[in-house]
Amino acid sequence: MFGEKKTENVKGVECPVWQTPKYEASKKKAIDIIEKGDYGLVEGDFWILWNTYAQGTKVMYTGLILSHNGCLKINDKLDDPFKAEFLKRDVAFDGYDKPSVLYEYNDGLLYEVGEASASNCKNDYPFAMALKRCFDRVVLKKSKLAYAGIYSEVEADEFKQKVDDNAEEEKATIDKNQFTRLKAMYTADEIKAMVKELGISKPSEMPVEYFEKKEQEYINSPEQKKLLQEPINGIWG
Repeated sequence: MFGEKKTENVKGVECPVWQTPKYEASKKKAIDIIEKGDYGLVEGDFWILWNTYAQGTKVMYTGLILSHNGCLKINDKLDDPFKAEFLKRDVAFDGYDKPSVLYEYNDGLLYEVGEASASNCKNDYPFAMALKRCFDRVVLKKSKLAYAGIYSEVEADEFKQKVDDNAEEEKATIDKNQFTRLKAMYTADEIKAMVKELGISKPSEMPVEYFEKKEQEYINSPEQKKLLQEPINGIWG
């Protein structure tokens, strides 16, 4: 669904895909919304947000992107839709003194902004882009889809920048301390199985999100819960 693949092409190389827990949660939410039919959304309104890691040799699905048209569909069905009366336009300056177009939405309960500048908008319509960003962000929050790892397509420039950012890729893998904890929780064979599941060459390339998921599984395992409930030297700790 949503065009999922076992591999994604990165600069001419087919890279194995790992579906993060965050992506799985966003997919579950999107399928639920589509099946309920409350907003008239269809599978074609969504596509997958993915990032590379392990020096660009692996891919992880990290969420879903909803088209601007999909946001329009949702707003049309909301009990409390986006209202232009709560919108204000301004010109702001970022930390580098570069001007950006800014739209602010404030209805007393929800405050959101949409901005467009030379660094995050590559087209010739900055005012339209800033307005779309503000509108889509408001709609996604009002519909609660923003809390499920679902983003708007008007953030596409930012997403592309993240995919191409090698520094971000390297931060996604576990550090030495996490690797030590991993070895304390799981056997060598279990770690080998994880490496095989992820399609990576060694444990140090393991994504942090995957490690955190496995750490939580270990903590919540029946064996660990039983151990925590057992008395120490006949006295309950």
